Amino acid sequence: MNYTVKEIAEILKVSDRTVRRYLNSYYSIEQGTYSISDKMLEVLKDEYLDEASDIVVQEFTTAEYDEFYKRLSEYPILKDYITTILNELEYHKESSRNHSRQLDLILENIQQRNYIEAKDKKLDKL
Repeated sequence: MNYTVKEIAEILKVSDRTVRRYLNSYYSIEQGTYSISDKMLEVLKDEYLDEASDIVVQEFTTAEYDEFYKRLSEYPILKDYITTILNELEYHKESSRNHSRQLDLILENIQQRNYIEAKDKKLDKL
């Protein structure tokens, strides 16, 4: 849809002159040649290159943005916290393996002791 300068002014609640000044900041025509600003180039890129882009544009309410910003600022802290927890988990896994090995050794020693006591009491020949 195309809009007149007057319609744009009504939508933006500004004067026609402000709209013209704003549009002139995007482009100018000098000797029949268009000259565009960096802002206009970005608008054109967004319009025509958007299909191939990986950029996702999402609108937020103020409350949603505040929550998003809060979560985004918490991310590095949470990432470090998760890394710490994973390190502690690995430590406890290794500790558990060591305890298991120690219990296996204790059980083996008890079995050997029982065997020796049974041999001494000549219970092994029954």
